[in-house]
Amino acid sequence: MTTDTVEWFESRGVELVTQDDRCIFPKAQNSQVIIDCLMSEIHALGITIKLQTHIENISPVNDSFKLSIKGKGEVTYDKVIIATGGQPKMSGLQWLADLGHKIEPPVPSLLTFNMPKNPVTELMGVVVNPASVKIPGTKLQDDGPLLVTHWGMSGPAILKLSAWGARVLEAKNYQFKILVNWLNQKNEDVIRTQVTEAIDTNGNKMIRNTNPFNLPNRLWIFLLNKYEINTELRWIELGKKGKNKIVQLLYIDEYEVSGKTTFKEEFVTCGGVSLSDVNFKTMESKVCPGMYFTGELLDIDGITGGFNFQAAWTTGFIAGKLN
Repeated sequence: MTTDTVEWFESRGVELVTQDDRCIFPKAQNSQVIIDCLMSEIHALGITIKLQTHIENISPVNDSFKLSIKGKGEVTYDKVIIATGGQPKMSGLQWLADLGHKIEPPVPSLLTFNMPKNPVTELMGVVVNPASVKIPGTKLQDDGPLLVTHWGMSGPAILKLSAWGARVLEAKNYQFKILVNWLNQKNEDVIRTQVTEAIDTNGNKMIRNTNPFNLPNRLWIFLLNKYEINTELRWIELGKKGKNKIVQLLYIDEYEVSGKTTFKEEFVTCGGVSLSDVNFKTMESKVCPGMYFTGELLDIDGITGGFNFQAAWTTGFIAGKLN
């Protein structure tokens, strides 16, 4: 949030957790305090909220806008703020295109990776932090906590990767491979050295009972079985081939992704009203003066961690000033 936005909430009794002048969440850790604050302000200002009011059309007329409301006729306003959120299909943005706005085609962003029938899903609940994930054949790579779920993989490492690669993944029809670096180590030689040290240190210990890489034990056993490494071997018995397999499973562990999976819908949509059509000092349309845009309706989407909330609150605050 902007400093002005933070001060606005705090002046109305909402305590916020901030870091480096950026708002993270309400101190109460409950979104209801934000809702209550806004509703209180709405009542104080005498603002009317109309529910179940379907706007069928918005038409610029001279210096105002005529809104056609289903079953209730027409009303005219001198300014309108559009805060309808991201639209999963172009059809939901066509009316803005008809008004002359350039629309960047919407595609899902911040999505988790589906790995149907992959044995890794049996490790649901396992977290590795940090891990690194990349998509071979592209420049896409990111790191952070990785969560194994009952459908595939999620967590910030995956979500950030999907955000930066939203259009690339859509072009691939969500059929691609990922390489997981479980140690988040950028240099293969460093991992090879670590494996050598593990052999020297744990020589006569059984591989299955000695996990020198601080991986969750369930994952460690899974990876050994996946790469057909005899878990009853002692470290000193690995041999060159076995050592190479350990390096591979730690550095470039490969998985097939087939589709996107989330809780009902993708978290965020990439695409929307082109930023070139908006004055960011006021959030006013350059195509239709008097019309303002906020939030995910714009071609704005960020990574996980509250950045999309920040964009929504800040653009809404700016547009609400109606400069």
